[in-house]
Amino acid sequence: MVSGSVVCAQWVVVDPCHHMLGRLASILAKELLNGQQVVVVRCEDICLSGGLAREDEDN
Repeated sequence: MVSGSVVCAQWVVVDPCHHMLGRLASILAKELLNGQQVVVVRCEDICLSGGLAREDEDN
């Protein structure tokens, strides 16, 4: 992805295959806040760390 550039592509296509969800989300959020248009394809192959459900920390 292009950061700090004045001239950007109209669309950025991202293939997140085998990338971590949290890190990718922060990078994409920064691009979106900068006004870049982003398309994410093949999201079913993204890597998740930790459990899918958060456990209650009060127990």
